[in-house]
Amino acid sequence: MGVLQKLGLAFFLLALALTAEASQDKDFIAARDAYAKGRIDQFERLADKFPKDHLLAPYLRYWRLKSNNPSVESMQAFIGQNADTPLSDRMRQDLVRKLADSGDWASVLSQAGKLVRTDAETQCVTLRARLQLNEPAAQKDGAAFYRNARDLPSACNALFDALFERGALTDEDRYDRIRHALEANNLRLAREIDTRLPEDQRMQGDALTRAQKSPAALVKGGSDRRAQREAALYALAQIAKQDTAAAARLWEAEQAAYTENERGYGWGVIAMAAARQHEARALEWYARAGEPISEAQRTWKVRAALWKGNWLEVLYGINGLPEATQNETTWRYWKARALQALKSTASANAIFARLSNEYHYYGLLAAEELPTRLESRPPDHALTSDELAEAEARTGLKRALLLRKLDLKAEAVAEWDWSLRGLSDAQILAAAELARREKWYDRAILTAEKTRDTHNFDLRYMTPYRDIAEAYAKRNDLDPAWVYGLMRQESRFMDYARSGVGAIGLMQIMPATARWIAGQLGLSKAKAASQIKEPEENIRYGTYYLKHIHSSLGRSDVLATAGYNAGPGRARKWQGEKPLEAAIYIDNIPILETRDYVRKVMANALFYSQRFGDANGSLKARLGVIPARTKGANGDETGPDPD
Repeated sequence: MGVLQKLGLAFFLLALALTAEASQDKDFIAARDAYAKGRIDQFERLADKFPKDHLLAPYLRYWRLKSNNPSVESMQAFIGQNADTPLSDRMRQDLVRKLADSGDWASVLSQAGKLVRTDAETQCVTLRARLQLNEPAAQKDGAAFYRNARDLPSACNALFDALFERGALTDEDRYDRIRHALEANNLRLAREIDTRLPEDQRMQGDALTRAQKSPAALVKGGSDRRAQREAALYALAQIAKQDTAAAARLWEAEQAAYTENERGYGWGVIAMAAARQHEARALEWYARAGEPISEAQRTWKVRAALWKGNWLEVLYGINGLPEATQNETTWRYWKARALQALKSTASANAIFARLSNEYHYYGLLAAEELPTRLESRPPDHALTSDELAEAEARTGLKRALLLRKLDLKAEAVAEWDWSLRGLSDAQILAAAELARREKWYDRAILTAEKTRDTHNFDLRYMTPYRDIAEAYAKRNDLDPAWVYGLMRQESRFMDYARSGVGAIGLMQIMPATARWIAGQLGLSKAKAASQIKEPEENIRYGTYYLKHIHSSLGRSDVLATAGYNAGPGRARKWQGEKPLEAAIYIDNIPILETRDYVRKVMANALFYSQRFGDANGSLKARLGVIPARTKGANGDETGPDPD
């Protein structure tokens, strides 16, 4: 056989293989759809086509087993035979629930202890098993699980009923949970808990609807029903959001009709609203609140003290937070800053030193507060060909990539993350590099961030689309490092990213914003929404809009970053009456999502600036000082908000 004939045969065999692969891909999706729609006969016919060693065969076995009311023994066999996929953990969750239904509580605990991931239902089942087996701490742990504002599955009701019967929970816990639910604006949960109170203690006259429509009327006069008074406190919060002074006047007049605890909590409600609006009287109203106040009120008390520059109050406030909250990076940093301001330098530097070893916003700021600049981080880990080959051969990663190819994103991510368990730093970085080569950029970044001691910042802070991004950054007189920091936070460089509210692409642009930008650029507004799906056009539109916001907000990167996320008007509204350290401005942003977003974008920008050659860059200098709000500014701006 000649060379040309051999090549022809090779191409023919390759074409056959690709055709067979495409056919199997199509059959797998069809089998998945048939199972989801309950067409089990069709599913079985399609599943029979697959070889037992196919990468996705575990999914077919999982669906086949699930459709046949599996026995405990068959579920355990599946778990043992498919340990390399998260399906084994999903099946174990099903097994835990099945064992609970049969009342085999010892086996429930045995299997639950082997779970890698648990959901709320499994947690409730496990707590119920511990309760049934009379474990000493079961009642305490179950009661703690009840006391939150989350919606919990109906499977938890049996646990909570048992706790109430045993006296581990009382109606007082129901009232507290109503308060927590209302703090979280979870009216549905508050109403559901209310129905479980004695009938003569429940809210009256659709109190929560009245709290929103005519809140002052609900506050006046109080009530002999605790649940009704909790609704009134929620109504007070609605007034305070709009006018803290009006809420304070009303509460001054009506607080005598409430208990001492409720009076303090009411002042805390008003004080927190004032703190979120950066009002001067916030700390005064906090003083009237006394103790106890909620954790959310406590953290905003610290922020109000930061805004005022009252470092002693900052320190006292942080020391009064729950221990777990004090250990969060935010409060560790600000505690050190407070100690520093109060001349407790050694204690401050000890906290800064520990924080400086962590690669995030507060770690960067902490390092800059130390008297001696720390050595630069070690060089990036250089991956070897053997490490990469091992990653390419890893079954779970191959399965994840195939699921991604089939556009089964949730399953692909679950498989990928499952495959990373127990890997060394070098193996994790090899997986991240594999993801980057496959242009699965968000997974590459998130994987690279999982390393503990050995790192690769080239992977953490990769630069896809660099020629395009730098060209448009230059055209709009923007810092490329900042543009990359924002783009990384918006989409992790996934050009198909789409937010829950409809923002599109690398820089997450809303269609309405795209049409406005198109008008400014002299382009077709009708085509704008489709154009921003393309990476280059998305960057073109996004950098233009970022320049527009940047210019309208005094060329402050921090204000423009906040404005890009929450709208320029809000960023302007959050400025103070006098210049303010940017780090304090950021931590007083009332919207949690925006607060976290600005921190991450600005930290990203510093890391990118280092990648681009600025080895001595300072995050504190990059943040700068936020100028005072211009008198008479009403928050109006040209152009729509991006989100």
